[in-house]
Amino acid sequence: MKRIFSIIISLIFGCTLLSATTLPASTQREVIAKINKAASGLRSMSCSFEQTKHLSLLSDKMVSEGKMTYSRPDKLRWEYTTPYRYLFIFNGTKVYVGNKSRKDVIDTGSNKLFKEVARLMMSTVTGTALSNPADFSTSVTDSGSKWEVTLKPKKKEMRSMFSKIILSFSKSDLMISEITIHEKNNDRTNIKLKNISSNTPVNETLFAIPK
Repeated sequence: MKRIFSIIISLIFGCTLLSATTLPASTQREVIAKINKAASGLRSMSCSFEQTKHLSLLSDKMVSEGKMTYSRPDKLRWEYTTPYRYLFIFNGTKVYVGNKSRKDVIDTGSNKLFKEVARLMMSTVTGTALSNPADFSTSVTDSGSKWEVTLKPKKKEMRSMFSKIILSFSKSDLMISEITIHEKNNDRTNIKLKNISSNTPVNETLFAIPK
């Protein structure tokens, strides 16, 4: 079980250097309120993504691509298509992790760690993580055409996985466009969301847990 959890973290989570201006506290609250309002109206979301992972012990970058689909309130499909194929499906209390050689289904109702991972992924890709003050301390900076929101974990389980997450939101539509996660071991990952489509019909069979 720990190995599966490690695979999810190593595949998905990890930093880019950002040049931005820290906003006054009152302005930060206004920006967060606007983003939360936009996130609360998000019923579905689909996009492609490009992920670049930097390993602290290696000079090479690991670049992968894939597709993501979300349906409120608790369905997420995260699929790697290049250069390897790997699939994560979160559907209610079930998590599917698999490729052509291995498949696992985990019940998050009986596994607290996987429940946290599932909730973290969904709240991160949709931007709703900003509305969870019990989970994160939040700060906002102005980065030109984007708002950069830094989330620092408060819970012990999350602090053991990463030191902070940086979410980039377009000022024009307040949609999340980039995710940067700093891991405890100094590895880093940057995920850029592309061709984003929101509140359009989603094929619910995409979230079926394979048997």
